[in-house]
Amino acid sequence: MDFELDIRRRRGKIIPQKKTLSLQVKRSISLLIGTLLFLTVLISIVYLLNTTQSNQKGYVLQQEQLKKDDLLLQDRDLVNEIIDAQSYNKIEDSNLVQDMIKPENPIYVDPPPPSEEEA
Repeated sequence: MDFELDIRRRRGKIIPQKKTLSLQVKRSISLLIGTLLFLTVLISIVYLLNTTQSNQKGYVLQQEQLKKDDLLLQDRDLVNEIIDAQSYNKIEDSNLVQDMIKPENPIYVDPPPPSEEEA
């Protein structure tokens, strides 16, 4: 047998030198610790990415709600301006209406009475 290669030949097959149990246990423990550290880092990165993305969406949502509130306030102001412009007193007080000639003998026409079919 060749002791320099640390390989045993048995029935024509090459079999590596057997390792001690304590060496296999140490190697398994180190692989387990490495795997756990890798998974912990990976899970932490995924968690941080999801949290950041959620916070960004929350910020965008808040900004859009502020824009909506501003637009609703602007809409309310415009509606009030329209109502004020259409008010009867304002129309009566306008110079355009004051310059109009008032009719001397106004004739008012009543609508015809409803027919039996409409009633």
